[in-house]
Amino acid sequence: MASNVSVTQDPAGNIKPDKAKSTERIDGIVAALMALGRAMEADEEKPSRYETEGFTFV
Repeated sequence: MASNVSVTQDPAGNIKPDKAKSTERIDGIVAALMALGRAMEADEEKPSRYETEGFTFV
């Protein structure tokens, strides 16, 4: 997927992934960028559930 994606910039200066002329998928790259954006915008760092509750074995 990484070889299918290119980067474009719109008139407002926003940078976004683009398929250009490729007919192949870029969904995985877009999903990774969205996850990275969410992680960068996180307000506070919460402790892991495993740190507060421990492990549960069923």
